[in-house]
Amino acid sequence: MSDLYKVLGLKRSVGRKDIHKAYRRKAKTAHPDSGGTVEAFNELVTAYAVLSDAKTRAKYDETGEFETPRPDNFDGAAIEIIAEKLGLVIHAEHDLAAMDVGALIKQAIRQDIADREGSITHQKRAAERLAALRARTTHKTQGEGILVTRVLDWHEVAIQNRIKKHEEAVQFLERALEILQDYSFADSPGAAEAEEVTGALNDILVALDELAAVLNTSPSRADAMPQGAAPTAFG
Repeated sequence: MSDLYKVLGLKRSVGRKDIHKAYRRKAKTAHPDSGGTVEAFNELVTAYAVLSDAKTRAKYDETGEFETPRPDNFDGAAIEIIAEKLGLVIHAEHDLAAMDVGALIKQAIRQDIADREGSITHQKRAAERLAALRARTTHKTQGEGILVTRVLDWHEVAIQNRIKKHEEAVQFLERALEILQDYSFADSPGAAEAEEVTGALNDILVALDELAAVLNTSPSRADAMPQGAAPTAFG
């Protein structure tokens, strides 16, 4: 592979923000849908993945060697959540220049976490009620008793599966918040033009979706996103 800095068109002394900007700029033309090639785009993604991470960049600078850091399904789910929230912002009929976009996205994710944790509490209470009911259940006849026991078993499994699903979703949402800490959506939000902010948000959304798609890590939206959540800051 070519020098990773040359792939991004950067000098070795650049900061992390410059690496983000260079990747987003080059991704527009390197992607096969925009006239680029699969090889060129994969090379760009690899360069960005290595140099945007402090540890892998330090190793590359010292030895010239690297192992491509591939997001696992955990990060893939977090990326899907971020893409979903950014899409809501981009398509909302609001003046983005007057909004703290980062704070709104984080607020929406925190609300999703609260909804999931509320569901977990509800399911755990249901499990306690089920255990109490099971303790009070007696078998008048063997056949009917077996059938009722199977019904109780089914409810117990269903409750535990819901708890596990919600707990995993909370982990994905919390990881999404961690990822967002490394991003700023405008140098001067109050002074930026709405059109420029919209363009920047769109670039980030495209980059996240493309990265997840290329590395085959994006889970189904139904598994990553809370279902039936209360309205967020975006309506």
